[in-house]
Amino acid sequence: MQINTIIRKYQIKLLRGLYKVNAPKDFYLLFLASLIGVLTGFGAYLLNLIVDGIHAFLYIFIGSDLVTGETGHYLRMLFPAVGGLSVGLLTFYFSPEVKGHGIPGVMDSVANKGGYIRRRVAFLTSLTSGLTIGSGGSAGKEGPIVQIGSAIGSGIGQLFHVSQERLKILVGCGAAAGLAAVFNAPIAGVVFAIEIILADFSLTVFTPIVIASVIATAISRYFIDSSPFFAIPTYSLHSFAELPLYMVMGLLGGMLAVFFIITLYKIEDIFEENLKLPVYLKPAIGGLLTGLIAFWLPELYGFDDSATHTALMGSPEIMVLGILVLAKILATSFTLGSGGTGGLFTPSLFIGAMFGAFFGTIAGKLFPSITAPPGAYALVGMGVIVAGTIHAPLSALLMIFEVTADYKIILPLMLGTVTSTLVARWLKKDSIYTMKISLFSNRISGGRNLDILQTHHIKNLVINDAPAVKENTGFDHILDALMSSSYNSFPVIDHSNKVIGIIAMRDLRPVLFERDLAPLLLATDVMSENVFVLQETDTLGEALDKMELNDSELLPVVESKDSMQFKGIVTRESIVKQYRKESLLMTRQGD
Repeated sequence: MQINTIIRKYQIKLLRGLYKVNAPKDFYLLFLASLIGVLTGFGAYLLNLIVDGIHAFLYIFIGSDLVTGETGHYLRMLFPAVGGLSVGLLTFYFSPEVKGHGIPGVMDSVANKGGYIRRRVAFLTSLTSGLTIGSGGSAGKEGPIVQIGSAIGSGIGQLFHVSQERLKILVGCGAAAGLAAVFNAPIAGVVFAIEIILADFSLTVFTPIVIASVIATAISRYFIDSSPFFAIPTYSLHSFAELPLYMVMGLLGGMLAVFFIITLYKIEDIFEENLKLPVYLKPAIGGLLTGLIAFWLPELYGFDDSATHTALMGSPEIMVLGILVLAKILATSFTLGSGGTGGLFTPSLFIGAMFGAFFGTIAGKLFPSITAPPGAYALVGMGVIVAGTIHAPLSALLMIFEVTADYKIILPLMLGTVTSTLVARWLKKDSIYTMKISLFSNRISGGRNLDILQTHHIKNLVINDAPAVKENTGFDHILDALMSSSYNSFPVIDHSNKVIGIIAMRDLRPVLFERDLAPLLLATDVMSENVFVLQETDTLGEALDKMELNDSELLPVVESKDSMQFKGIVTRESIVKQYRKESLLMTRQGD
């Protein structure tokens, strides 16, 4: 309590100081974003130390130095189970939300909890993900560090008592900083946070996220490594005749991505519903199954990315590639579906590289004169599988650019990622992240909770005394009314009070300076006839969809679509306010 009082005291001094020097209004938010970037950058460094330390302790100290020979070799299949048991105990007794792949929890906190994440999450996620990956579990660091960064962002926001909207932005800052630091990919981190976590591309959101991402990446490059995540040869499009091949690979990759999603959640269902064991034992069982697979295919260990490098270099045999694709899907599903902590980006990159090299090898045998080396297809394959699993082609595209530093293969990469995303969305509405949230019915679209949007109606938001324009009102009177009103559009009604259209300022612009013509025009001459209307029984989601499709800030409400009798208007602002109110209420009930 005393620490909060001290922080609040200095926060007030800072805000007053910024006001006195007439600093930009978003300067305070940028200061908090910078702080999040610093802490998340060091958080990524700490996560690396934990993973490397646990790996060294189990596989080098115990598995090689302490227990030598065949016994030490066979112990390796048990290490993921040891890590899983440790994770199970930590999550069971301290924080259940840190299990799994992390990012759905962050998305849920933004959409359903106003950006609130418990502060202990950052510390516990570092431990559980370090144990999962360091012990050999098939998972990546990106999901945990996104959760760690988001928890840091939320914690900073709570400490400094920011509003709910700013708290969400700070969560996005932490997510971007975490992903950027782990992959040395600041641009991909920014786009990921905007496209996946917040679903908000406004400049207000963009600027602080960039600041956090840049700072975290700079710290990561200083303490960890400044080179690209994957050092590979430069690949390019060998022939324009290859493009159809990349499109086919995108189509097949979208199907494979959906298979990965289904497999992961089917195995998670088995562990959660069918396996009647104490919760803390389930990650140990998943770890044991992973260990058994990885004993024969050590490329599957979470700390080992050598197979991805090999595929990008174009070396593995085709049979090995096919086996590794299926084995990685199973190992990742066992690790995370059982309750282990880790990310899905790195496994998706692995699967994509193996799948791409597999496809490229076959394409090379069938069309040797027009195809690039299999390594080029492995590179594009990574983007194809990532895009198909997360349903975000832009994030996947930029991620591959930054982790490989290869910009010459842009056309195949763009074509493959977009095709994969379209196929995956067609086959499976939910991404690998939103699927998790959908299972608990708090469905998310565009960063909003669909359960709130589809269960609350607009009846209480209708403004009954809102102004409307009669059909025979002259142009000058309409212009004067719009200029003096707080609304930017008016419904148009006829002599029997029926809605026949809507007039917005954008409808007046084409004739605004035609002074000879304008005085002769009536409301019916300039209004938009193809207007959406609302009824009191419509939901918030239906109203927002119509407003966004029509690009309007308000819509008229009618008694029924048959009578079209005017009852009032509903504004986009009132819907957003009601959504925030219901979201906050849900957050408090959840606490």
